[in-house]
Amino acid sequence: MRITITENQYTRLFEQEEVSCAPTGDTKWNSVDYSFYDILYNGETLMYGDYDEDETHPIWVIQKKLGISRDGYYGKDMLEAVDKKLPDVDVCENPSRQISIGPDTLKKLGNWTKIEDDEMQNYILASTLVGENQNGSDEELKAILSTIKNRADKCGYSMEDSVLKGKQYSTWNYYTKKLKTKEEKFVELLNRTSNQKVKGFDRMLKIVKNFGNNDVIKVNHYVNPDIVDLSSGSTRTIAKSYNNNKKSAKKIGDHIFWWDKYHSC
Repeated sequence: MRITITENQYTRLFEQEEVSCAPTGDTKWNSVDYSFYDILYNGETLMYGDYDEDETHPIWVIQKKLGISRDGYYGKDMLEAVDKKLPDVDVCENPSRQISIGPDTLKKLGNWTKIEDDEMQNYILASTLVGENQNGSDEELKAILSTIKNRADKCGYSMEDSVLKGKQYSTWNYYTKKLKTKEEKFVELLNRTSNQKVKGFDRMLKIVKNFGNNDVIKVNHYVNPDIVDLSSGSTRTIAKSYNNNKKSAKKIGDHIFWWDKYHSC
């Protein structure tokens, strides 16, 4: 069998001065410009000897995750840190003394994973729940999802559209107003959900995926009374809606929920 490789691939694989496990000596650096999107969707792979000047790109982010110096160079220190992080990979047993970083390795290093188009809404909804109440009970979180679904069904759009609609959830303003391309939105959502892993994102995603029609209750508004003034004298729209529907309102967890037939969207 004959294997053909490019000159650039040869440089990346073999022209490093190597010893038993990690390469030493003068590294032949290869400039790259790979985003998470490039690796997860476009088939690009990081290898020892690559460097990237963009601080938002994977090498820099992985270095931060690993707790090593951030400089954008996939060198000896990063290789050793990656080797320690991946118990099922041994750089000493790898003939090229390489640990390539592709989609599978990204996932193992920090939960950076490809988000399929049909998963986008679930990720957005789960991320929203983290922002609304990361410590909320299942009942409260399903009530929040109920408000989103009821608004979406009543007004003829998806739950994702309901969340991303202007003036609904300010936490999504940057996502909806500033980001235009699919890649930009993917990177933002990827970074956002990765950072939310420690705040219970995986639990929220499970709740979203299991949320069904039997979980929906008749509510389309909610508010945290500890944050928003709901007194009858308040001029805020949310306060007026609450006071007009106070008799049917109910408190679940940290929020008060109610149905307002005049402001269903």
